[in-house]
Amino acid sequence: MTFERKNLGQLGEDEAEQKLIELGYKIKERNYRNIIGEIDIIAQDKDILCFVEVKTKSGSGYGSPEEMVDQRKQRKIIKTAQLYISENKLEDINWRIDVVAVDKENEELRVIKNAVEGQKKLGI
Repeated sequence: MTFERKNLGQLGEDEAEQKLIELGYKIKERNYRNIIGEIDIIAQDKDILCFVEVKTKSGSGYGSPEEMVDQRKQRKIIKTAQLYISENKLEDINWRIDVVAVDKENEELRVIKNAVEGQKKLGI
């Protein structure tokens, strides 16, 4: 990953974190990693634990930022979140996966709650 892309991603995560705080989320952790993958932000939204994927784009090529969270990426986020839940003995909590799309070209930031549905039913 180039320095520019990494820097853009970091700026997007910073903006996403600020927006989530404004919306009342309580940030628990950033850039959580385990053997499966990484979760950009883990936060509490009232009684729901949220695993947040942040996608930042500076141009319009290849679609919108949220379109970058394809099925392969969704499966990886689900598996990473499930391992986090297991490691922290949180099996009885309510949880969801949100996506924050940071669109630099149009100067927009979109929070998509429950962007990956059915994560508990997939069994993966």
